Parts: sequence; C-alpha cells; structure tokens
Amino acid sequence: MENRLLKGKKIHFIGIGGTSMSGLAHIALHKGFQISGSDMRPCVYTEKLEKEGHHISIGHRAENIPNDCNLVVYTAAINNSNPEMIEAARRGLPIMQRKEFLGYLTSLYPNTIAVSGTHGKTTTSSMISMMLLHADLDPTISVGGTIPELDNNFRVGHSNYFVTEACEYVDSFLHSKHQIGIILNVEEDHLDYFKDGIEQIRTSFLKFAQIVPKDGVLILNGDDKELSFIKEACDCKVITFGQDPENDYRVMNIKYNSLGLPYFDIFKHGKLFGHFKLAIPGHHNIENALATIICGDYLGITVDSISQTLIQFHGAKRRFELRGDVNGVKVYEDYAHHPTEVKITIEACRNYDHRKLWVVFQPHTYSRVYYFFDEFAEALGICDFLIMNDIYSDREANAWGVSSEMLAEAVTERYGTPSTCISDFDDIANFLAERVQPGDFVLIAGSQSINQVAFMLVDRLNGLVLDDIAASIE
Repeated sequence: MENRLLKGKKIHFIGIGGTSMSGLAHIALHKGFQISGSDMRPCVYTEKLEKEGHHISIGHRAENIPNDCNLVVYTAAINNSNPEMIEAARRGLPIMQRKEFLGYLTSLYPNTIAVSGTHGKTTTSSMISMMLLHADLDPTISVGGTIPELDNNFRVGHSNYFVTEACEYVDSFLHSKHQIGIILNVEEDHLDYFKDGIEQIRTSFLKFAQIVPKDGVLILNGDDKELSFIKEACDCKVITFGQDPENDYRVMNIKYNSLGLPYFDIFKHGKLFGHFKLAIPGHHNIENALATIICGDYLGITVDSISQTLIQFHGAKRRFELRGDVNGVKVYEDYAHHPTEVKITIEACRNYDHRKLWVVFQPHTYSRVYYFFDEFAEALGICDFLIMNDIYSDREANAWGVSSEMLAEAVTERYGTPSTCISDFDDIANFLAERVQPGDFVLIAGSQSINQVAFMLVDRLNGLVLDDIAASIE
C-alpha cells in the first residue's frame, strides 16, 4: 500500500455488494477513509450503505469512479475489461484486489488473528470472534459467513484486535500481516490453482506460517501429518493441538450426547486444563474449539469465559444450521463442498437419532468433482438416499467431462446407496416432501445456491401439516 493513501482519502469498491467487500468497506470507514462503490444489482448491503449516506452505483460505468478517488479495490470476479477497471487504469489510479486490501487492513491492527486451513476457517474464526466479544476485548471481525449473534459477517471494533478468515485459494492469505496465525488442517483442494497438488499447498501454508513475527504465535494442528514440518521451519512460538500425546494441548475423554453434541477434557502439557461442552456437533468442531481455546488461553482469557462462549456458540450460518423440524422431520443445511467436509457432516448427522438420512448435494466446480471423484463417492455413500443437483461452477468450464449423473451412478454402484439426479430446486423439494416420514433427517449440502432447497422443503412440509389439520376438521 502506498504511503500516500492516508486517512481522509477515498476508496472506490467495484463489487461492493458482496458480503466480504461490504464488510471491508465498513472497516475502511472506521479507519478514516471515505468510500464509494458499485455493483451489478442492488442488495441488502448496497441499500444499507446508501442509507448511511455513501454513493453506491448500480451497474458498472466509467463515470462511477469519483473524480477525487485515490484507490480502486475490486473483487476477483471483476476482470480488466470492466469499464471501471479501464477508467481506473486510464487515470493511473492505484488498483488492488480484495485480498490485497484485506492484507493492508490486517497491517493496521497490531493483534490480527488469522485463521487458515482447508476446513473449519469460518467456524473457528467465528468462535474466536465471539470469545473475544464475551471477554470484552472489542474486536474488529471479518469472516466468511454470517455470525448469528451479530447478524453479519463483520464487526467494527475499537481495539487492536482483528479476527479474519485467511483463505489459501490463489494464495490470498499471503497478503496478511498477523500476530497470531492458526492452521487447522491441510488437504488437497482448489486444484484448479494448486496444479502441483499437496506439495504446492504445503509450501503455501508454510509461507503463511512464516508471516508470524518472532514475538507472535502459530497455533498448529499437531495431528495433521501435512503440517509436521512447519514447526521447525518457523522462528515464532508454535503451539500444537490434537489427540496425540506429544501435542501441547491434548483433547481426551471425548463423549457425545443423544444429539451428537460433544463434551471432552483438555490437557495442557499433561495437566488437566478444563472440561468443555459444545453446542455444535461433530469431531471436526472439537478441533475447531481446541484452536479457539488455545488462542483464548494465549490471550489471557479465563477458562470459565472460554467455556461459556463454547456452550453458547451455535455456529455460523450455513454451518450445520437447523432450518426446520416439521412433524418429526429435521431439515439441516451445511456449507460442505469438499469431500472431507461432506463426509464429516454426514457422519455428524448419523450421530442423531433418526429413521432415514436423506442427503441433497450440489457440487461446486467441475475440477473439484474430477480430482476428488472417488472421495466424493465414498463420502456420499454413507447416507440412506442421495439426491444430486447439477454441478455449480462460477469460474470454469467443464473441461473434465464430469457430471452429477456420473457421481450418483458411482455412489449407487459402489455403495448400494439409492440415488437420483434432480436439477430444479422446486422438484427436489417436492420429491422430498412426498417421501419423508416422521423421524427422517434431511441434509442439504453445498456452498452455493442449494441452501434454498432447505427453506423450500420446510415450507412444503408445513403446508402438508396444515392440509392434514384442515382435512381432520372437515
């Protein structure tokens, strides 16, 4: 970031209606910048910014960039043919992608906490955010999902704490400047970018770890074999967690209640540190909680305060979120889109008492389905009935010749799980409404628009209940 970009300067955001971009715009305002922005269509975020008195344009035009603009920030979806990008280049204005601007913002907060990992970033960064809020540390927050307690994915605080989600895709997180770095896990993903596979990914996470200064701390999953080399390659303090006895913080005595919610003990350097309970299911969330607990302990937050946060934390939106319990049919949605995430989410569903487990899955990107075809088939094969939606891909064409039909066929052939493919959301909701029975569990999984089916299904089921009541009255 150029030194001439100081308080009072104006930033124009192209694509300001995105959840992340609108949040960054609010944080920039708090740091003393002026803002303007544009997006292709109005939304709740653009409307809110307009009501706050900021100039927001709908549609992309060269004249949207103010004459006194000092910097243009754009989302990854914007390319160089965009008229505002062309105008910014013509005028010689500094131009930054969203990831670069987020990196700049992290440099303004001495106590930035950056949460990385192939899985669990949003949940863990949300957990840490709520922990800091409950401890009255007044953090600024920028995460990848809506935190129910905030009804937002960002918060502007007045302290030096900044909690942010650090994404590895296209090496975005290497722009971050963080005092506390967290690596939850590492697996192959985003192979459209990481073309050399796990070795390139490991190198990327190592660079993220090495950003932590000598007086900072790296919190590392000590059970993850892909991370074992990182501890010795860092100059900062490294704290490890997991189930292995060699870890600094070790989880033991894990148990689950009838709702699949875990409770467990944490040992710190071999001594009992505390007993903890979670209000969200799944073994993966124990690991997310472990990273949160270590972060809190490092910051001097009491065990009791951390414990109360975890008991009260019900997850970020679209992370194993209950959409309805109608006539004994539970409908959940989850953001899972990587095969490991899909598998652990379905396994969490199986911990619930249920009659039949139905799964609706919308894959994201052709390359992910192609490279993880077998892993997806295995993950999806443990449900009782599978409904595949079309592959959603917003950044690539189908150069691999894969399809949802191929995946559904593999699940049935290899694991004997009945499956079908349905493209239309209305048809999926109707298909389920006609077949589910009391005691059934329905999971709607995927990172894109498939979550709409959860709402639609709950509406259908409520309508059937009303119909039954009306029939009984007649």
